[in-house]
Amino acid sequence: MPRSQYGMPAIALAAVFAFTCCARPAAAEDKATIAIGIAVVDVSQANNTSVPIYTKCWEKEGVKVDLQLTNASAAMQAMLNGQVEFVNMGPAAAILARSKGAPIKSVYMNIRENYNFPVVEESSAISSIPQFKGKTIGVFSYGAQMVKIFKAMLSESGVDPEKDVTFVETGAGAQAITALTSKRVDVWGTWDAQIAAAENTGLKLRRFTTPSAEKLNWGSGYFVRDDYVKSNPAIITKVMRCVAQGTLFAMTNPEATVRIHWQVFPNSKPSGLSEDEAMRQALHVLQTRLGFLKLEQGAKWGELPPASAADMVSFMRTTGELKEALDARDLYTNEFVAGINAFDAQAVIKAAKEAK
Repeated sequence: MPRSQYGMPAIALAAVFAFTCCARPAAAEDKATIAIGIAVVDVSQANNTSVPIYTKCWEKEGVKVDLQLTNASAAMQAMLNGQVEFVNMGPAAAILARSKGAPIKSVYMNIRENYNFPVVEESSAISSIPQFKGKTIGVFSYGAQMVKIFKAMLSESGVDPEKDVTFVETGAGAQAITALTSKRVDVWGTWDAQIAAAENTGLKLRRFTTPSAEKLNWGSGYFVRDDYVKSNPAIITKVMRCVAQGTLFAMTNPEATVRIHWQVFPNSKPSGLSEDEAMRQALHVLQTRLGFLKLEQGAKWGELPPASAADMVSFMRTTGELKEALDARDLYTNEFVAGINAFDAQAVIKAAKEAK
């Protein structure tokens, strides 16, 4: 397969080149590339893409930031190869990689709950996870965080994820929805924003979880190599501080955030809809995601509670996904939290309220 200059499959980056120009602040000395384990930069990503770009936060911090869209496996490999500095993805793949010696860790906790769920149409006869046995489950990609979570859910429910079900790649968006509604797959494994987007089409879905999965509160984070933590602490702090400010901005004024996202990424605005309907649908997606980004009482932006990492490791170990020895404390660092939160929150809130 042809590969891009970043070492990733060229096809995986096809959507990237349409917008990376917009994410490049001028004349900044420091540089960083963020790979995001997603297919499209929809409005659920506004807090860590369009808002920092629109507010020129990264530019003001003196960091030239490039964004790349790809899948989680390619993103993590690119980081390990030194082709990107940051990866925004779920922790499951990182946990398995770390258990096998990969020198990576989280420097910012982003999504603060499990946000990956298997779903079926409301009319489906499937009403419990044990009934997944013998069924086909559609997922974004085989290397995605969700596959690790779903395999653990299956094991917890008495279903062998290697023998009793079949996973197939369906991508995301309309093609994934069609795979479910056309019965090409029996179950759709997906995430919060995709569920919200499907609901916007009128589709009614039944969502599944398990007791252990429901307790998970580390949905995604920003990961870097161990050596990057030591050599570039200032860049990590600056880049993540803008993600924190972007999240606060989005929570303060979701409607303005939607408009900003459409302005920065015009192709993300739905076509063929009235302005009011497009806004209604986008707000449903964004507000669904914001519910998973909210801070717990007393928590700080980016802070990863030690119990969150320990619970994720325990979940993956007890359900058979994680077999190697692993100290959960090696998976993250909170050393940048103070610097990440060193901004004027009231100024961000004021700017968000004034945004149109």
